[in-house]
Amino acid sequence: MTTLTRAGAGNWARVRRWATPPSMILAATRARLAGDWRAACAAANVDVDAAAVDRGDFAPFSDDLAHFAPDLLRWHLPRKPGRGDTHLDARQVVQLAGTADGPSLYVGGTRVGFGSQRLRLFVTAEPLDPDAWDDWEWDDGPRPFHAMHDYRDRRHLWDARASGALLAGCGWTHLPFFDPAGNPLPERAWGRAERILALHDAGRHREAWQAAGADVPAPPQPPNNWTERILRQHWQGFLGEHAAVVDAARKKAGAAGGAQVGLPFGWSHVVRLTGFDGGRLTGEWVPTGYRDRDADWHLDPAPYQRPIDGELLRAGALPVTALHPLVHAAFFPEAPPLLPRATPPPAPEARLRCRGGAWHHVRMTGGRFEIPHDDDERRREEALVALGGQVYGCLAAERRWREPGSTLPRALHELRRDLMLRAQHGDLAGVLELLDAGVDPHARDPHGRTLLHHLGGLLAGPGDLPLLDRLLAAGLDVDARDRRGMTPLQALVNETGPAFVARALLDAGADPDTVDDQGVSLADTLDRYGGTELAFLRPPDA
Repeated sequence: MTTLTRAGAGNWARVRRWATPPSMILAATRARLAGDWRAACAAANVDVDAAAVDRGDFAPFSDDLAHFAPDLLRWHLPRKPGRGDTHLDARQVVQLAGTADGPSLYVGGTRVGFGSQRLRLFVTAEPLDPDAWDDWEWDDGPRPFHAMHDYRDRRHLWDARASGALLAGCGWTHLPFFDPAGNPLPERAWGRAERILALHDAGRHREAWQAAGADVPAPPQPPNNWTERILRQHWQGFLGEHAAVVDAARKKAGAAGGAQVGLPFGWSHVVRLTGFDGGRLTGEWVPTGYRDRDADWHLDPAPYQRPIDGELLRAGALPVTALHPLVHAAFFPEAPPLLPRATPPPAPEARLRCRGGAWHHVRMTGGRFEIPHDDDERRREEALVALGGQVYGCLAAERRWREPGSTLPRALHELRRDLMLRAQHGDLAGVLELLDAGVDPHARDPHGRTLLHHLGGLLAGPGDLPLLDRLLAAGLDVDARDRRGMTPLQALVNETGPAFVARALLDAGADPDTVDDQGVSLADTLDRYGGTELAFLRPPDA
């Protein structure tokens, strides 16, 4: 048992399976080791402004970029997986390097969570000011970002040289419950870290804090059930390393000469620790406001958080072979290097119950369903649908494959999910593998998006455009609408996607004058999100 619930472990396991594909890790690693940081970024779906490179904007960070592992950063970026979602938190920005009075290196995140997972590497002449975003007005244009994360002192999340320090914030030299070579530890060999975690996992949270050196009572009963539930989740699901947090609180109090340090638990409460005069630390729950979350006396728990991958390993939700190689090396420093391997895709076939109760074998070949029904049976089913009737079995599965959110037999549901998540996360090799295996390319994700809607995050460069030709040849509609009424071209503009994909869609006949279901035109989307690279989409008289 771990802090993660069964649902939480399953959600994170999906993230690790699809969100940073092994093909991406391998390609980015090869480019980094060859000394080509721009190629490493391209392999990891991170855009780099060519004009900024030509101007020399990135020159002050040449040493950082030589060791930048964009695939590792993508692995660690913030997400809140749930309900099958695997995407990054939208509108986040991460500062990698820079000083208060000079240029800074940033990675900007996605604008739309469920869309393209493409990132952007950029440099600013002076650091961004997130406080200025709090008063951002709608008329000022799209708010740049919702949150900023400072990774300048957390280089193990993106710098290959520092990746081995992943566990340093917790005070660990290797992952608890395992030896340095990755073998499970017997209980007789457990140390302090294992004993504290075992108490926490068993629901003995007060005892876990006591073992770490602080008396922290259970949370109070807030006035409403919603706040109580959130507070309980943070208490029971605390992901910090208890002993490291207590030690950091002592250091913070000593450095500032303070009598109290706050440990935030969600947005509504902090635990106020006192007793820094040499006695035992005691905690008191204190209500707080959202805008007080960064108060000077609060301790940022992020540097002392237990890696989610360690929780997944302990829960049995993730095999060791599914780890990022640099994470694996940090967890098990004496183990042989790990070579990432892709999970084999589901077979493009299923066995399902058809009309009359008979079991039929359905498979896909050449991008089409093969079902044991002749043309006459198909025509009868189509006539039944036209009259408002219900289709069952094989023919229903074929129709529902192309309908967003529709119910499918489990094997076909998993196959469609696999295809669309590979597309969303830029796994071109994985998508091509499935199409080559005969999978029908007309699938849609839960948001109604086709593979054409995902091209902005799927194609790394013009050399990948044959996929567009292949999809069009298979009969996909270049102006298909998703559940918001957006065509692939408007979705691309909404995500400020690559210009070469926009040009290719135009050349394929995409309509540049569409309006979505909210009454937002492609021109409106272009004005708001298009940037300079997509300016060619504007009419000449605009």
